[in-house]
Amino acid sequence: MRPLMFRRMLAMFVAAASLAAGAAALAQRPLIVAIAAEAGVRKVWTHQATVGGVLAEAGIAVRPYDRVIPGLAEPLTSEMTVSIRRAFPVTLVVDGRTLPAMTVAETVEEFLAERHGGVRLQPRDRVHPSMETRLWSGAVVRVVRINVVLVTKEERLPFARLVRPDGTLPRGMTRLVQAGRPGTRMLRIAVTTADGRVVDRQVIGSVLARPPQDRISQVGTRRIIATRGEFAGKEIVHMEATGYAPWHGKGVNGTTAIGMRAGYGVVAVDPRVIPLRSELFIEGYGRAIAGDTGGAIKGHKIDLGFSTARQAYQFGRRPVRVYILSVPPPRRK
Repeated sequence: MRPLMFRRMLAMFVAAASLAAGAAALAQRPLIVAIAAEAGVRKVWTHQATVGGVLAEAGIAVRPYDRVIPGLAEPLTSEMTVSIRRAFPVTLVVDGRTLPAMTVAETVEEFLAERHGGVRLQPRDRVHPSMETRLWSGAVVRVVRINVVLVTKEERLPFARLVRPDGTLPRGMTRLVQAGRPGTRMLRIAVTTADGRVVDRQVIGSVLARPPQDRISQVGTRRIIATRGEFAGKEIVHMEATGYAPWHGKGVNGTTAIGMRAGYGVVAVDPRVIPLRSELFIEGYGRAIAGDTGGAIKGHKIDLGFSTARQAYQFGRRPVRVYILSVPPPRRK
């Protein structure tokens, strides 16, 4: 072999050997890695090849729900930072269930997104605490399902009671001209529920299905004077009578509006129809004094006093003719 060729081959062999030795030296050089955990950041020197290896070497245990970035199987590189976020307990309340969970999520939104592919939220749903709230150990995250359904409801419309005077009828007598009939209206109602419980109802529309029909009656205004018998010349008033007894019923005591003792022979009237202290004769009852009033005694109604409640019940309610025997003189002003 020529000397020149031998020297070239020798030089190439020496260079290759030097490169191999340099690579081996680099492979044996330790890497510096930063580990960021709950205790802070610390740097370690290691010959380990993976993230999991350096954590095990550093004595840092990784629990099942902890998050390690990069992953445990990732290869190490010099100056790499390995972050560990410890999982903590959070309770999720959703769809009638209470679900304990472990999470490393930083916010409520992140926590809901990681739950089994994500908790699906509808536009009206409410989340407490809010989505942007940072989570803490022991937090309770509640998802309130808000639903709005439209329902139809029939509403009953009352009818008016119209009373018209009629000069052809005797005073106090009534005649029904038109029977009353309630109307109906269909309401569209938006019902809002929170987790199945009704929290709001709003009427958003209505349709009149049937208008109400007024009840129309005529009341006589013509004065009728008896022409024969004991009470000839006295006015007759047609009235509706009921029986009552002292101390029986709301607001009924033993003294009348004009200070008389309540009982048989004292009746309650509307002073606009029959003046108080008037002397009367009521068919089926007898003589009486108009000595009391009552909240329900309006118009051509009269309450007949009895000594006992049993007597009042026995009389019941019935139409009567009332003879006005005398009225007191008008008071001087």
